[in-house]
Amino acid sequence: MRASTFMKDFRFSILSGGMVAIVVFAVIWGQSARALTEVTVAATVTATNLAVSVADGSIAFGSVALNTATTTVTAGNDTQTVTNDGSDAALNVKSSNATGGTTWTLGTSAGSDIFKLEVSTTTGSTYMTLQATDTYLTASSSMTSLLDQDLDFRFTTPTASTDFVEKSLTITVQVTTQ
Repeated sequence: MRASTFMKDFRFSILSGGMVAIVVFAVIWGQSARALTEVTVAATVTATNLAVSVADGSIAFGSVALNTATTTVTAGNDTQTVTNDGSDAALNVKSSNATGGTTWTLGTSAGSDIFKLEVSTTTGSTYMTLQATDTYLTASSSMTSLLDQDLDFRFTTPTASTDFVEKSLTITVQVTTQ
């Protein structure tokens, strides 16, 4: 065999073997680098049910002198019992203005035709002041499902009033997710 033929055969063998090695390497590499066509995601969910009821749902403060506070604790023991009929929740309260004759406006302190309303979840030992008619106050940040929460209210009449007719207001109780 001549040297030039030997060199050609040798180069062909090297090139052929190298090509086979590259093809094998590419196939193996391609297998491990290939992306999956599907994966799974673990998910959890908890159903939430928000429902609330109030008993007895009516407060009668009666006749109260100007610039005087009265409470549901002392005024005929008119504590309101709120029942969380759904999931664990936060308990929120808001009030309307007092209507009938000249409107009394809800305020953070009593003034002329301005009343103050506060709420207590501690049977009147501490109160939180409602700030504005369109703003809920969080009375309890954690009200357990299917349990009761007593609410008491302290109403402070205006320092002066344009009229002296009976006023009505609406107190709204709401539960929201925590």
